[in-house]
Amino acid sequence: MKTILVLSILFSVIALPVLGELTEADLNEIRLIVNEEITKAQIDEKIQASEDRTQKHVTQQIESLKTPVAWLIGILVALIALIGVPLVALTIMIGWRSIKDNSQEKINQELREEIEALKQQQIVRP
Repeated sequence: MKTILVLSILFSVIALPVLGELTEADLNEIRLIVNEEITKAQIDEKIQASEDRTQKHVTQQIESLKTPVAWLIGILVALIALIGVPLVALTIMIGWRSIKDNSQEKINQELREEIEALKQQQIVRP
């Protein structure tokens, strides 16, 4: 208990200067020092330099991405061509064949009717 009391008093004595307030004169001196060290022109120069570095970095990053993106687009177009061209060819061939099959079916139907008619004639006239 004595130790805690002694330490509390010691820390209070050490922390006592922290409780002191700044006077208006102290604040004015601080303002003068800050104004002398950092002027608006210096701030503008620092901001401009930072913007220039950022712009240069962004431009460099975009330039570094152009080549891989171009390759990716080329590969995608090639894949579409490799898959799409045979599909289009197959679709055209199937369509052409279905038209041909329809005409063949029509001819077959006519021939069947003609054969039936001939069979009927042969049955009637043996």
